[in-house]
Amino acid sequence: MITRDQVPSLYSPIYDEFMLSAFAEESQINPQVFQSIDDSTKEYKVNSLSGLGVWTSAEEAEDGNYEDPVEGYPKTFTQAKFRKRFGVSFEAVDQDEYALLKKEEDVVAMGRGARGKVELDTASVLSDGFAATCPDGQLLFDTDHDKNSEETSTHYDNLLSGAFSHDNLEAAETQISNNLIDPTGLPIDPPAGALIVFPPALRGAVARVLSDRALEQPGTALRNINRFAGQYTPVEWRYLATKFGGSDTAWFIIFKSLNMLKIVWSVHPHFTSWIDWAKEIYYFSGRMLYDCGATDWRGCFGSTGA
Repeated sequence: MITRDQVPSLYSPIYDEFMLSAFAEESQINPQVFQSIDDSTKEYKVNSLSGLGVWTSAEEAEDGNYEDPVEGYPKTFTQAKFRKRFGVSFEAVDQDEYALLKKEEDVVAMGRGARGKVELDTASVLSDGFAATCPDGQLLFDTDHDKNSEETSTHYDNLLSGAFSHDNLEAAETQISNNLIDPTGLPIDPPAGALIVFPPALRGAVARVLSDRALEQPGTALRNINRFAGQYTPVEWRYLATKFGGSDTAWFIIFKSLNMLKIVWSVHPHFTSWIDWAKEIYYFSGRMLYDCGATDWRGCFGSTGA
């Protein structure tokens, strides 16, 4: 025989579906920009060894030309727990048989809140990159990143200049060519499919610069084909906006395939329910554990838009 006290266990799969559908109902941007890693350990540690630099000349019948890799800068991800809960009293169920179903909106809101938290945290890695440090001790976007942990007299610059425009994107390409360098000093070929990541306020500017028939030379009568068309993937991210603690002018060029931006999941969003018989309350709880951040500045270039 089924009693009302058993209702939560019957409806919890439905609520789980409600919450997870809300978590995904608006396209999340962070998977387009961040590498996602599943890891069940308490801490997830990232470090690297450089490759070996340019080959050097050798003499016949002589030993030598050995080179040791250089250790990178360690980064530790500590996955934190985030959750949201609500309860329904026995009396609410006793007096309204469908009270639990009417809580559907609360569960959906929990899913939206989880999605918003993840999007805010990942977007803030970029937004805060002009003021927060990355593992090498410099700001994520800075003008003087050391070549590596041992050679600190040579510096690289991933802080772009100016508002988003055709001319500034062209200047950014030159800057990237001069500064996308590995720890040994060898150039890294810019991977195809670079992302231009921007807040909604720059939607028009980005569309005009990247479209097939863009006016890449404003003020002229020429409408030549645009060499930028198809070279970049535009990614509009509302959580970069001033409204959410970011900036309406900042823009970023991200090479996702270099995997310098990571979100590490211990537990993806999930939903549980239980009964507190002493208090006579049905409880519903959403929970997730993750951390996110940049492991290296290489592959990330940004401008404040100023």
